[in-house]
Amino acid sequence: MDYIILILILSLLVIVIIATRSLVTTALVLLSFLSILLPIRFGTDLVILIFSGAFIVCFVLVLFHAFKSGFFDFMAGRDIRKWRIFARPFALLFIPIDIFIGHRFLIILLGYLALVIISLDLYRIISKKQLSKIFKQKEARHFSSMTGFLVSVFIVFLLFPPQIAYLCLVFILFGDLLGKIIGIKYGKTHLIHERTLEGSMGFLAGCIYSGTALYAIFNFNLVWLIVGSIVATLTELFSWKIDDNFSVGIITGCVLICLKYFFGI
Repeated sequence: MDYIILILILSLLVIVIIATRSLVTTALVLLSFLSILLPIRFGTDLVILIFSGAFIVCFVLVLFHAFKSGFFDFMAGRDIRKWRIFARPFALLFIPIDIFIGHRFLIILLGYLALVIISLDLYRIISKKQLSKIFKQKEARHFSSMTGFLVSVFIVFLLFPPQIAYLCLVFILFGDLLGKIIGIKYGKTHLIHERTLEGSMGFLAGCIYSGTALYAIFNFNLVWLIVGSIVATLTELFSWKIDDNFSVGIITGCVLICLKYFFGI
Protein backbone atom coordinates (compact mmCIF):
# COMPACT_ATOMS: atom_id res chain seq x y z
CA MET A 1 0.00 0.00 0.00
CA ASP A 2 2.84 2.40 0.82
CA TYR A 3 4.34 2.22 -2.66
CA ILE A 4 0.92 2.92 -4.15
CA ILE A 5 0.58 6.03 -1.99
CA LEU A 6 4.08 7.09 -3.04
CA ILE A 7 3.09 6.76 -6.71
CA LEU A 8 -0.05 8.80 -6.05
CA ILE A 9 1.98 11.52 -4.31
CA LEU A 10 4.42 11.68 -7.23
CA SER A 11 1.50 11.83 -9.67
CA LEU A 12 -0.02 14.67 -7.68
CA LEU A 13 3.26 16.59 -7.72
CA VAL A 14 3.76 16.10 -11.46
CA ILE A 15 0.25 17.33 -12.25
CA VAL A 16 0.56 20.42 -10.04
CA ILE A 17 4.02 21.30 -11.37
CA ILE A 18 2.91 20.97 -15.01
CA ALA A 19 -0.31 22.92 -14.41
CA THR A 20 1.19 25.79 -12.41
CA ARG A 21 4.98 25.87 -12.91
CA SER A 22 4.92 27.48 -9.48
CA LEU A 23 7.12 26.53 -6.56
CA VAL A 24 4.78 28.24 -4.08
CA THR A 25 1.67 26.39 -5.25
CA THR A 26 3.50 23.06 -5.36
CA ALA A 27 4.90 23.62 -1.86
CA LEU A 28 1.47 24.52 -0.45
CA VAL A 29 -0.11 21.41 -1.95
CA LEU A 30 2.70 19.04 -0.92
CA LEU A 31 3.18 20.36 2.63
CA SER A 32 -0.52 20.38 3.46
CA PHE A 33 -0.88 16.90 1.95
CA LEU A 34 2.02 15.39 3.91
CA SER A 35 0.91 16.98 7.20
CA ILE A 36 -2.48 15.30 6.77
CA LEU A 37 -1.32 11.99 5.32
CA LEU A 38 1.43 11.10 7.81
CA PRO A 39 -0.78 10.68 10.92
CA ILE A 40 -3.51 9.06 8.84
CA ARG A 41 -1.20 6.44 7.38
CA PHE A 42 1.33 5.86 10.16
CA GLY A 43 -0.59 6.72 13.32
CA THR A 44 0.04 9.27 16.03
CA ASP A 45 3.40 8.19 17.40
CA LEU A 46 5.57 11.02 18.72
CA VAL A 47 7.99 10.87 15.77
CA ILE A 48 5.13 11.02 13.27
CA LEU A 49 3.52 13.93 15.10
CA ILE A 50 6.83 15.80 15.11
CA PHE A 51 7.25 15.36 11.34
CA SER A 52 3.61 16.26 10.72
CA GLY A 53 3.97 19.34 12.93
CA ALA A 54 7.10 20.36 11.04
CA PHE A 55 5.21 20.14 7.74
CA ILE A 56 2.39 22.23 9.21
CA VAL A 57 4.84 24.92 10.35
CA CYS A 58 6.45 24.97 6.90
CA PHE A 59 3.02 25.18 5.28
CA VAL A 60 2.06 28.15 7.47
CA LEU A 61 5.34 29.93 6.64
CA VAL A 62 4.87 29.39 2.90
CA LEU A 63 1.23 30.49 3.18
CA PHE A 64 2.28 33.66 5.04
CA HIS A 65 4.84 34.38 2.32
CA ALA A 66 2.18 33.80 -0.33
CA PHE A 67 -0.20 36.30 1.26
CA LYS A 68 2.59 38.84 1.79
CA SER A 69 3.81 38.57 -1.81
CA GLY A 70 0.33 39.01 -3.29
CA PHE A 71 -0.04 35.40 -4.36
CA PHE A 72 -3.81 35.52 -3.77
CA ASP A 73 -4.41 38.87 -5.47
CA PHE A 74 -6.03 37.01 -8.38
CA MET A 75 -9.19 36.79 -6.24
CA ALA A 76 -9.53 40.58 -6.00
CA GLY A 77 -12.36 42.06 -8.05
CA ARG A 78 -13.92 38.69 -8.82
CA ASP A 79 -17.45 37.61 -7.98
CA ILE A 80 -16.24 35.33 -5.18
CA ARG A 81 -17.59 34.87 -1.67
CA LYS A 82 -14.44 33.96 0.24
CA TRP A 83 -16.36 32.63 3.23
CA ARG A 84 -17.94 30.01 0.96
CA ILE A 85 -14.51 28.83 -0.15
CA PHE A 86 -13.23 28.50 3.41
CA ALA A 87 -16.49 26.97 4.67
CA ARG A 88 -16.54 24.18 2.11
CA PRO A 89 -13.96 21.91 3.77
CA PHE A 90 -16.21 21.78 6.85
CA ALA A 91 -18.45 19.52 4.75
CA LEU A 92 -15.86 16.82 5.52
CA LEU A 93 -17.66 16.56 8.87
CA PHE A 94 -20.39 14.66 7.01
CA ILE A 95 -18.04 11.64 6.95
CA PRO A 96 -17.48 11.30 10.74
CA ILE A 97 -21.16 12.11 11.30
CA ASP A 98 -22.06 9.19 9.02
CA ILE A 99 -19.60 6.86 10.76
CA PHE A 100 -20.06 7.76 14.43
CA ILE A 101 -23.58 9.21 14.72
CA GLY A 102 -25.40 7.32 12.02
CA HIS A 103 -26.47 7.34 8.38
CA ARG A 104 -30.10 8.18 9.14
CA PHE A 105 -29.10 11.28 11.13
CA LEU A 106 -26.81 12.44 8.30
CA ILE A 107 -29.53 12.05 5.66
CA ILE A 108 -31.95 14.07 7.79
CA LEU A 109 -29.28 16.73 8.41
CA LEU A 110 -28.43 17.01 4.71
CA GLY A 111 -32.12 17.18 3.84
CA TYR A 112 -32.72 20.07 6.24
CA LEU A 113 -29.61 21.94 5.07
CA ALA A 114 -30.65 21.53 1.44
CA LEU A 115 -34.19 22.75 2.22
CA VAL A 116 -32.84 25.86 3.97
CA ILE A 117 -30.63 26.86 1.02
CA ILE A 118 -33.36 26.02 -1.51
CA SER A 119 -35.78 28.22 0.45
CA LEU A 120 -33.29 31.09 0.42
CA ASP A 121 -32.79 30.61 -3.31
CA LEU A 122 -36.54 30.65 -3.99
CA TYR A 123 -37.02 33.72 -1.79
CA ARG A 124 -34.38 35.81 -3.55
CA ILE A 125 -35.40 34.65 -7.05
CA ILE A 126 -39.08 35.44 -6.45
CA SER A 127 -38.47 38.65 -4.51
CA LYS A 128 -35.54 39.66 -6.77
CA LYS A 129 -33.43 40.49 -3.72
CA GLN A 130 -29.75 39.74 -4.23
CA LEU A 131 -28.70 38.73 -0.68
CA SER A 132 -25.21 39.62 -1.85
CA LYS A 133 -23.47 38.54 1.36
CA ILE A 134 -24.48 34.96 0.63
CA PHE A 135 -25.02 34.62 -3.11
CA LYS A 136 -22.98 35.68 -6.14
CA GLN A 137 -24.24 38.17 -8.71
CA LYS A 138 -24.18 35.53 -11.46
CA GLU A 139 -26.56 33.41 -9.35
CA ALA A 140 -29.23 36.13 -9.36
CA ARG A 141 -31.62 34.36 -11.75
CA HIS A 142 -31.06 30.71 -10.93
CA PHE A 143 -30.32 28.34 -8.08
CA SER A 144 -26.94 28.78 -6.44
CA SER A 145 -24.01 26.39 -6.44
CA MET A 146 -24.67 25.80 -2.73
CA THR A 147 -28.04 24.28 -3.62
CA GLY A 148 -26.44 22.12 -6.31
CA PHE A 149 -23.78 20.97 -3.86
CA LEU A 150 -26.13 20.08 -0.99
CA VAL A 151 -28.70 18.36 -3.21
CA SER A 152 -25.93 16.37 -4.89
CA VAL A 153 -24.37 15.33 -1.57
CA PHE A 154 -27.82 14.37 -0.24
CA ILE A 155 -28.46 12.13 -3.27
CA VAL A 156 -24.95 10.65 -3.15
CA PHE A 157 -25.22 9.65 0.52
CA LEU A 158 -28.79 8.42 0.01
CA LEU A 159 -28.07 6.17 -2.98
CA PHE A 160 -24.46 5.01 -2.85
CA PRO A 161 -22.43 2.88 -0.40
CA PRO A 162 -20.46 4.85 2.20
CA GLN A 163 -16.96 4.71 0.69
CA ILE A 164 -18.20 5.69 -2.77
CA ALA A 165 -20.21 8.53 -1.21
CA TYR A 166 -17.12 9.70 0.68
CA LEU A 167 -15.06 9.73 -2.53
CA CYS A 168 -17.74 11.70 -4.38
CA LEU A 169 -17.88 14.22 -1.55
CA VAL A 170 -14.14 14.91 -1.46
CA PHE A 171 -13.96 15.08 -5.27
CA ILE A 172 -16.60 17.83 -5.24
CA LEU A 173 -14.91 19.65 -2.37
CA PHE A 174 -11.22 19.55 -3.23
CA GLY A 175 -11.39 18.96 -6.96
CA ASP A 176 -13.50 22.07 -7.39
CA LEU A 177 -11.40 24.07 -4.90
CA LEU A 178 -8.01 23.33 -6.45
CA GLY A 179 -9.39 23.42 -9.98
CA LYS A 180 -10.89 26.86 -9.41
CA ILE A 181 -7.73 28.30 -7.82
CA ILE A 182 -5.35 26.92 -10.45
CA GLY A 183 -7.75 27.65 -13.31
CA ILE A 184 -8.19 31.31 -12.33
CA LYS A 185 -4.54 31.96 -11.50
CA TYR A 186 -2.75 29.87 -14.14
CA GLY A 187 -5.39 29.00 -16.74
CA LYS A 188 -4.14 29.90 -20.22
CA THR A 189 -4.87 26.92 -22.46
CA HIS A 190 -8.60 27.20 -23.17
CA LEU A 191 -10.58 24.04 -23.82
CA ILE A 192 -14.37 24.51 -23.86
CA HIS A 193 -16.83 26.97 -22.30
CA GLU A 194 -14.23 28.95 -20.32
CA ARG A 195 -12.66 25.77 -18.99
CA THR A 196 -8.87 25.60 -19.21
CA LEU A 197 -6.42 22.73 -19.34
CA GLU A 198 -4.66 24.04 -16.24
CA GLY A 199 -7.96 24.25 -14.33
CA SER A 200 -8.88 20.69 -15.29
CA MET A 201 -5.45 19.48 -14.20
CA GLY A 202 -5.99 21.31 -10.91
CA PHE A 203 -9.35 19.55 -10.53
CA LEU A 204 -7.67 16.19 -11.16
CA ALA A 205 -4.94 17.05 -8.64
CA GLY A 206 -7.60 17.93 -6.05
CA CYS A 207 -9.28 14.56 -6.60
CA ILE A 208 -6.00 12.67 -6.21
CA TYR A 209 -5.08 14.78 -3.16
CA SER A 210 -8.30 14.06 -1.28
CA GLY A 211 -8.87 10.57 -2.66
CA THR A 212 -5.43 9.39 -1.55
CA ALA A 213 -6.12 10.52 2.02
CA LEU A 214 -9.37 8.51 1.99
CA TYR A 215 -7.57 5.53 0.44
CA ALA A 216 -5.06 5.59 3.31
CA ILE A 217 -7.95 5.45 5.81
CA PHE A 218 -10.39 3.00 4.22
CA ASN A 219 -8.16 0.97 1.87
CA PHE A 220 -10.90 0.66 -0.75
CA ASN A 221 -10.32 -0.53 -4.31
CA LEU A 222 -7.65 1.65 -5.92
CA VAL A 223 -9.55 1.54 -9.23
CA TRP A 224 -12.30 3.62 -7.60
CA LEU A 225 -9.80 6.38 -6.90
CA ILE A 226 -8.24 6.35 -10.37
CA VAL A 227 -11.43 5.98 -12.41
CA GLY A 228 -13.38 8.26 -10.09
CA SER A 229 -10.79 11.05 -10.36
CA ILE A 230 -10.82 10.87 -14.16
CA VAL A 231 -14.63 10.70 -14.42
CA ALA A 232 -15.05 13.60 -11.96
CA THR A 233 -12.55 15.73 -13.92
CA LEU A 234 -14.23 15.00 -17.27
CA THR A 235 -17.68 15.63 -15.79
CA GLU A 236 -16.56 19.02 -14.49
CA LEU A 237 -15.01 19.84 -17.87
CA PHE A 238 -18.20 19.11 -19.82
CA SER A 239 -20.68 20.55 -17.29
CA TRP A 240 -21.52 23.90 -18.80
CA LYS A 241 -25.34 23.68 -18.91
CA ILE A 242 -25.61 22.18 -15.43
CA ASP A 243 -23.87 23.11 -12.19
CA ASP A 244 -20.79 20.91 -11.78
CA ASN A 245 -21.36 20.93 -8.01
CA PHE A 246 -24.45 18.85 -8.82
CA SER A 247 -23.21 16.74 -11.72
CA VAL A 248 -19.75 15.66 -10.53
CA GLY A 249 -20.86 13.69 -7.48
CA ILE A 250 -23.84 11.98 -9.08
CA ILE A 251 -22.17 10.96 -12.35
CA THR A 252 -19.00 9.81 -10.58
CA GLY A 253 -21.05 7.83 -8.07
CA CYS A 254 -23.05 6.16 -10.86
CA VAL A 255 -19.86 5.10 -12.66
CA LEU A 256 -18.29 3.71 -9.49
CA ILE A 257 -21.44 1.83 -8.50
CA CYS A 258 -21.48 0.25 -11.97
CA LEU A 259 -17.87 -0.84 -11.48
CA LYS A 260 -18.82 -2.37 -8.14
CA TYR A 261 -21.97 -4.25 -9.11
CA PHE A 262 -21.48 -5.06 -12.79
CA PHE A 263 -17.73 -5.67 -12.93
CA GLY A 264 -17.03 -6.69 -9.34
CA ILE A 265 -14.39 -3.98 -8.90
